Formats: sequence, C-alpha cells, structure tokens
Amino acid sequence: MQQRNESLIRLRNLVISLAVFAALALYASTYSEPVLRVSVMPRESPPVLRRKLKPLTDYLEKKIGMKMEFRPMLDDDALVDALISHKLDLVWIDGSSLARAETRSNYGVVPLVQRTGGAGHDDYTWTVRSGMDAHLRQRLTDAFLALNRDKAQDKDILDLQRARGFIPAQAAVLPARPGP
Repeated sequence: MQQRNESLIRLRNLVISLAVFAALALYASTYSEPVLRVSVMPRESPPVLRRKLKPLTDYLEKKIGMKMEFRPMLDDDALVDALISHKLDLVWIDGSSLARAETRSNYGVVPLVQRTGGAGHDDYTWTVRSGMDAHLRQRLTDAFLALNRDKAQDKDILDLQRARGFIPAQAAVLPARPGP
C-alpha cells in the first residue's frame, strides 16, 4: 500500500512539474518580443553588410514597431533556402535568386520594393517570406516608400543602399510567373 501511495505522489509531482513547465513555456512565447529576421545577398563580409544595413533596420524597427535581427548567409543558395523555409522574413535578393525562390516555394515569396533608377541592379528586390501577415507586409512597404532623399537621415540610409528611393516591385523586371 505504501509503495502505491509513493507512486501516486511521484506521478502527481510529475504532472505538477509538467504543468508548471508548460505554463512557463506558454508565458515566455506569449511575451517574447517578435523579431523580424533579415538578410541580404552575401556580396561583402558580414561586418560590412551589418554596418550598411544597420541604419535601414533601425529605421524600419521604428516604422513597424518590431525588432529586426540581421542574419548573414554563406551564399545565395543559403539565402534562398532560409527564405523559403521561413528562417528569414525579409531579404534583399537579385532576380535570378528570386526566380529560384519562387520556383522552389511554388511562388510562396512576395517581392515588396526595388530601388529607383538602380541600373546592373534593377532586378534586386526586398522580398518577404510567404505567410507574413499582410498588415506587416504593407507597413514594411510603406516604410520603404516613405524614405526621402530630402531628409538627411533618409539620405544616409538610401546612400548606404545605393538607392535614390524605393518603388513597389515592378512585374516588368521580375521573372515571369506562370498563368492561373
């Protein structure tokens, strides 16, 4: 009888411990700050890319109210893989890599904006993963479009991005999508 009582007590303690763990995990996930994971085509070293991206991510954080985290990628294929597997939320991507991402994800990526007047670079776009909340996608687009060279802080951001400004991604410069 005593052995049965001890087993019941152990079982009760285990259930209580699991319930406390589940409650703490739920609390942590509910109150953790959302983070937008960002990367760019790896054309320079991660420290250089981080430096060039920092003013833009600081600006976007203020505009969208979310923390942004730069995640450097080893190469273009790693960038595409991370985007379509939802390990990245926002990427600066060229046309050929965008085409690969679209094909491999069954058109599950969304080009948002591209630079104005960026001639050897017209096909680069800021692109988001599929499944991103439409409201967040619109806030990001609006933030990019609001950058203005006449404002000193915006000019610095645009200069680091080698852009005069941003416009909505144009279908004419993006890879052709299959019909319905």
